[in-house]
Amino acid sequence: MENQNSKLPEDILRAIVRIFFSDMHIIIVDLILKDNYVTEYSISKELKIGIDRTRLITNNLINEKLVSFEERLFKKINSKDDIFKKNSKKDYKLRYLYFDKVLFGYNIKKKFKRLIFNCFKEKTKSLSSFLSCPRKICNKIYKKKDIENLPIDNISGRFVCNNPLTFNIICGSKLIKERENYEIKIESFRIFKNLLESMDFSNHKKRVEGE
Repeated sequence: MENQNSKLPEDILRAIVRIFFSDMHIIIVDLILKDNYVTEYSISKELKIGIDRTRLITNNLINEKLVSFEERLFKKINSKDDIFKKNSKKDYKLRYLYFDKVLFGYNIKKKFKRLIFNCFKEKTKSLSSFLSCPRKICNKIYKKKDIENLPIDNISGRFVCNNPLTFNIICGSKLIKERENYEIKIESFRIFKNLLESMDFSNHKKRVEGE
């Protein structure tokens, strides 16, 4: 009996992009899923945005291992004017983007294992820490002995992070209890785990077996 709550890998990809990425990432991912084999030039033309901006977003998706790509080499058909140009290129490359369900599933599971490892690592660290900065570019951890040197926010009464981000910029974020920070990460871990467990590759497997 099939699990009615199961989700296809495409649904998981859409969910991840909508949570963690920009609107333009969402639109481009939807285009890739719709055509499943699309060039950056066609994306650029359809969305009426520059090719450099398109590549910036597609490179981000590729680096995060959310989509895959294939480069194909084409021969350029020269016009009469191009024949007399010394620097005229004879061929060119196009990068095709597509969604590989199996590779996506593998990468998601790999990230999940890394998340588990980091979670246990953070738990060990939290045993000796007291407060932490929630700001991602900072993430400074403070022990109980450090609080006497910390400034306090007059309105909230909470300790403020005094970690220097650059030579003239102090973080200034309100600190949270390390236990609270750890619980937030655990909740993110549960959400990610539920997404992973809901992935359904049955349709893809049936298609591969039938080929």
